[in-house]
Amino acid sequence: MPSNNTEWFEQNNVLTYEEIVRLARIFVGLGVEKIRVTGGEPTVRRDIEKLISMLSKIEGLKKISMTTNGLLFSDMVSKLREAGLESVNISLDTFKADRFKAMGGVDGLDKVLLSINAAANAGMKVKINTVVMRGWNDDEVVGFAEFARDTGYTVRFIEFMPLDGTGIWVPDLVFSKKEMIERISENVNKLVPLHNDPSEPAMLYSFADGKGTIGFIPSMTEPFCGSCDRIRITADGKFLGCLFESPGFDLKSLLRSGKSDGEIAKYILECLRKKPEGVISIIRANALRPTMNKMFTIGG
Repeated sequence: MPSNNTEWFEQNNVLTYEEIVRLARIFVGLGVEKIRVTGGEPTVRRDIEKLISMLSKIEGLKKISMTTNGLLFSDMVSKLREAGLESVNISLDTFKADRFKAMGGVDGLDKVLLSINAAANAGMKVKINTVVMRGWNDDEVVGFAEFARDTGYTVRFIEFMPLDGTGIWVPDLVFSKKEMIERISENVNKLVPLHNDPSEPAMLYSFADGKGTIGFIPSMTEPFCGSCDRIRITADGKFLGCLFESPGFDLKSLLRSGKSDGEIAKYILECLRKKPEGVISIIRANALRPTMNKMFTIGG
């Protein structure tokens, strides 16, 4: 969360669990097979396991996962697993406690590491999301690669995008996938690309000796907009076909004005047809700038 200029939603502006599940059923009816509960931070939502349980009962939904900062996750792992949560992505940008506080604003490294281990012990599939910023934590890329080899967790390195609420993004802070691969290959082991699903944002690699898997999400240097099939619903019911789409399309008003599922589905399809080209067009136009959208309101 940025420490400045944060606007909090009024509770009645946030979708209820029943509204979220209704939308989920509509999307599954349109062909969606996987749902990820993100945020903001999903674990601050009261009784979040109830939402997971409600989603797990939707016929046709094949996978439910979550992205979390891990600060509260360890205390609710068992409830979430019982409710049907199968996998979790946990954000972790540093192994250094002082740096963790500087980047995240709170002391919490131990809590995040505890959550990672608790999720794995509960039988969840665990991935680590690491945003790499030049001069901030790029010196830990090797350490994260070794962590992937030692633990078996998949570490996914994410290029820093201009979706920061603090407004510090500049091109020089982007530490590229190419640079990461070079550093890891020189200091850990040679990387070998795996067969990748083109619709997945992460390009997965294993090490030449077969020990460990890491991924790269090169959103800035190798944009994958052409194969992206992700869509998002914000906490206040905005539909986004792209991370860089703003302000999005208002589904909450349709839910609360008595529209039928069929009418909402038709509107969703109309919105999808307007899906923007993505960051590729923004890069082409040389129009990148800080805070083009706010990831903390959209989710990972």
